[in-house]
Amino acid sequence: MQYLVITTLAIFTIASVFFQVKRLQRRLSRFDKLGILPNYSFFAPKPLMNDFRVVYKTIAETDGEWTEIPMYKPFRFMRLCWNPFKYYNKGMIDTCNFLVSEFNALENKKFIQVSAHYLNILITISACLNKGSGDPQKIRFAIISSEGAETLKIKNVVFASYHQII
Repeated sequence: MQYLVITTLAIFTIASVFFQVKRLQRRLSRFDKLGILPNYSFFAPKPLMNDFRVVYKTIAETDGEWTEIPMYKPFRFMRLCWNPFKYYNKGMIDTCNFLVSEFNALENKKFIQVSAHYLNILITISACLNKGSGDPQKIRFAIISSEGAETLKIKNVVFASYHQII
């Protein structure tokens, strides 16, 4: 029984390696009726080449600096074992992706303001703002894409109009 398991795993491993070659993929697909052979593009058919960042500023800071919502934390070894922040990070990246897709698909761009993803970003910014004064604040946010670990290249993707946050 042990030899059967080892032989099966060895065949599966070899077939998985060969399945990564496009020419062999078609031939091996005939034998893979259940679709269990993994393809490198299974997890990322079109890998992202950039990261999204959400920045905002209040109306009082029209000439001031943009403040970035913390979406990325520096790498630490402990993140391999325990990383509860990954769900927040994934949610924000997905929200940005969906919002940009919706914005590009809409003919009337003002309808983006009723999108759940748009409102999600406003709620996140509201949580990041200092509530010490208690006064309503008007904000403007932008979704930008950047390449590299540091901000090497920035491209503006979506700008929003001013909103009052209570």
